[in-house]
Amino acid sequence: MFNKLTTRISPASCVAMLALFVALSGVSYAAVGQIGTADLKNGAVTKKKLRKDAVVTAKIKDDAVTGAKVAEATLSTVPDAALLAGKAPASFESKGFGGGGDASFVNLPKDVVKTVATQSLPAGSYLILGRGGINNNGNAIPTGESCALSAGGVTQQVQFGAFAKNAEPGDREEFSLFVIATLPGGGEAVLSCDTTSSWESGNVTDPTIAAVSLQP
Repeated sequence: MFNKLTTRISPASCVAMLALFVALSGVSYAAVGQIGTADLKNGAVTKKKLRKDAVVTAKIKDDAVTGAKVAEATLSTVPDAALLAGKAPASFESKGFGGGGDASFVNLPKDVVKTVATQSLPAGSYLILGRGGINNNGNAIPTGESCALSAGGVTQQVQFGAFAKNAEPGDREEFSLFVIATLPGGGEAVLSCDTTSSWESGNVTDPTIAAVSLQP
């Protein structure tokens, strides 16, 4: 008959054997969800190529990479980068027309609508300016005389007050007009003045039309 052999293992021996087991097995442990941004050192996330031109980016959060971290050479061309709203940059250039008086003065007869300046314009939308000065060369007259700027069916008119007798204070009035008009097929801007039967004679000095293109 064999006697029972009783062996007692000390706590220190248990710890030593557990340490030996872990070292030999090569097992490492990381708690799921316990690694965050604080655990990564600067520059730790790099690209990994699977094959030529194929780069794994799934580990980088969307919109997390700013311009300073982007390799510009890897970016493709932005659609329409050479255009502005589908139009070449040159088509956005501002274009001016006119700007000088057609004549130093234009005679203004009695009781007529007289064209004193015109400006031809190609198709497009414009800010159109008209100006001049109207002189009374006759006797004093009451209100009624006017001038107007028209283009593309749009008109602005100025109505003058009474004119003093020629060579007296109040025998001249300066005026400025403007319209914004669209001319689908091109057209003319027209500056005209309208006199009444009270008007005897006179003229419009330096009648001028200028236009600036508004459309791309």
